[in-house]
Amino acid sequence: MRKVLGLVGGVLLLAGPALAADLSRPPPVYKAPPPVVPVFNWTGWYIGANAGYGWGSSTNPSIPGDDGLFPSLSPKGFIGGGQLGYNWQVNPNWLLGLETDFQGADIKASGSNPFDVIDPATGAVIGTGAASLSEKLDFLGTARVRAGLVYNNWLLYGSGGLAYGNVKSTIGFIDTTGDAIAGSRSETRVGWAAGGGVNYLLTPNWILGVDFLHYDLGHTSVTGTGVDPGTGGLDSMTASQKVGGNIVRGVINYKF
Repeated sequence: MRKVLGLVGGVLLLAGPALAADLSRPPPVYKAPPPVVPVFNWTGWYIGANAGYGWGSSTNPSIPGDDGLFPSLSPKGFIGGGQLGYNWQVNPNWLLGLETDFQGADIKASGSNPFDVIDPATGAVIGTGAASLSEKLDFLGTARVRAGLVYNNWLLYGSGGLAYGNVKSTIGFIDTTGDAIAGSRSETRVGWAAGGGVNYLLTPNWILGVDFLHYDLGHTSVTGTGVDPGTGGLDSMTASQKVGGNIVRGVINYKF
């Protein structure tokens, strides 16, 4: 028993300094791992919605024989719909993409100009009248190529391509001598659109943005007809109006 106690005492005597040194050392300091820098990836399909405001260019109506009699219009109003597209982030700084969109629209204007009816023989005023026009964009769709500059979760881009839309227009002419014409037309026209915007990748899946678009659908025409009270013959009048304008809209997209 004495031998065992002696052996234990010897071990403790030898280990004591080492144990004391370990106890006097400060605890090790552990550094937190560096934060993970998020990688913003724009590549993929997306779908979303948009809403905004549109204002049309001056319609500059052309009516053979009566230029200046009819008013020039400046359509404006609400536009909103949805879009579907695909982005390809070519490298950390550049992006290419395709987008198609379709919007219902209420971009419209109407107006009339009063006039005096002059007797061609005497030059006297023998009556009064009004000449009226209207134009309304019912819907607008586009299919565009996009190219942009990427900076982390920001995207600045330009776009351009095909545009199409439905335009409704009316023409009217009436005076107190009994002369009157009226007509309307609904037409789907094809043209072009170009613009640009900025997108912000809020999360890996949600994108917010603001978009500007200029569209040009060429010219639409509408013909009004009526019976000439003097001759009993058929009167007709055709107006050609420009269809084009600008859109500013907010967009929200979900990226798959």
